Amino acid sequence: MNFDIDTRTVTLVDKVESSILDYIKKNELRPGNSLPNEIELAIELGISRNVLREALSRLRMLGIIQSRTKRGIIIQEPSLLTGFERAVEPYLLSENTVVEMMGMRIIIENGLVDFLFENLTDQHILELESIVYSQESKLYPLTVEQETVFHKKIYEITGNNFMVQFQQIIQPVLEVANKDYQSSFAPVNERLLKEGRMVTHKELFLFIKNRDLEGYRNAIKLHLLPYIEFVKSRS
Repeated sequence: MNFDIDTRTVTLVDKVESSILDYIKKNELRPGNSLPNEIELAIELGISRNVLREALSRLRMLGIIQSRTKRGIIIQEPSLLTGFERAVEPYLLSENTVVEMMGMRIIIENGLVDFLFENLTDQHILELESIVYSQESKLYPLTVEQETVFHKKIYEITGNNFMVQFQQIIQPVLEVANKDYQSSFAPVNERLLKEGRMVTHKELFLFIKNRDLEGYRNAIKLHLLPYIEFVKSRS
């Protein structure tokens, strides 16, 4: 006999949490605005204060509200990546999820090129040069840590702090992927090296230093080719 078990059972607290969020949307509350006090909000939602307090506690943990003396319950802007960061444990992710995250990284790296060159300064070039030449004596392929240092600086130059945080969060996933799927990446690197098409950080840097946007755009695709072919093979 088969039983279908719903693992997504919605509790009363879940419903109240959603009701509070709906209240915030309906009343177009913004960070800095206040919610009614607990008694008023419980009456408004038609629930007990105990259930309300548990739902409010969840929202505090998510960073959506905070309690302030004399001001009550205040709406605040949550950190969008906090929940994501807590959930990203590489060894708990399926291969499909890892592949999807690698694909997202490829999309971002290719999509940020215009922002990179628009925000590029002489100081950025000096900082990148220092990173590149500190890695020059290292054998390729570089470690994930060495890759991360260079690409983190690229993200920083775009001026988008959200992308910098995202890169830091997915780094552990890339480290595990590099170890688990090295046998897939190695043949592509060997082929590129044999064909003289291997693009190193130094070569990427030279396109940046010369402010050659289109040259960099083409080079980053070759630099990421081992990941691109891996993602395609798993699609």
